Amino acid sequence: MSKILSGLLMAGLLSISAQADLLRVEMGGGVWQNELSGTITSADTSGIVTQTFDTDLLNYDKESKGYAWLYIKHPLPVIPNLRLEYTAVDFSGTSTQSFTYQGETYQTNTQSDITMDQFDIIMYYNILDNTAWITLDLGLDIKVIQSEFNAKDMSTGLEVREKETLPVPMAYARVRFELPFDIGIEGIGKYSAYKNSKVIDYLVKVDYTLTDILPIDIGLEAGYRFEKLDINGDDFDIATSGTLEIDGIFAGAVIRF
Repeated sequence: MSKILSGLLMAGLLSISAQADLLRVEMGGGVWQNELSGTITSADTSGIVTQTFDTDLLNYDKESKGYAWLYIKHPLPVIPNLRLEYTAVDFSGTSTQSFTYQGETYQTNTQSDITMDQFDIIMYYNILDNTAWITLDLGLDIKVIQSEFNAKDMSTGLEVREKETLPVPMAYARVRFELPFDIGIEGIGKYSAYKNSKVIDYLVKVDYTLTDILPIDIGLEAGYRFEKLDINGDDFDIATSGTLEIDGIFAGAVIRF
């Protein structure tokens, strides 16, 4: 009888262990040091004549802004898993040249700022789960970009404030390689093409697990992220278009449950 009870207990423990392995929660956050480049195009009041200027003349420096993510993997096969991301993107500066925006000319020393905060809601399926040290996730990302452009000509008082909320559906893929000594290499790619617009967002990173004590692991991550927002305003019924690139290195901490 004791052997039977021991066998049942061992089977129960193995079952719990298997379920725990299937249900995982990870979260992380840190700082992304990035810079902005590209062009911005706007139409005048008639909506016909457009003007384009290079973001370099806005004189934006590199910025260090926060990011955070939450990753949930559950054992239910039909329902997609969930990953949530937030990225703060904000630049400000004083122009070195005059520029024209929405038919108005802003002189040198115009103060401006651009915000493009991003929320990513990712629904994905786990295709490979550390199979031969490889993890592969595929799914759909709904990226919501909350953009804002503010400019004020300090010499004339001319001012503009423009806000837009832009939801962009994107294909999502994540691949991860588990290496010895608690090191992981990971890449995440997102892509969307709609009419004359295209959005690309990818990152590569390395992480290292500092502690491996159940049920919580703590680690560090560092990598490089690149975004390209090639937005045609007519595709999304907004007044402003642009081809913007944001890229730079990031570093942060990771917690796994």
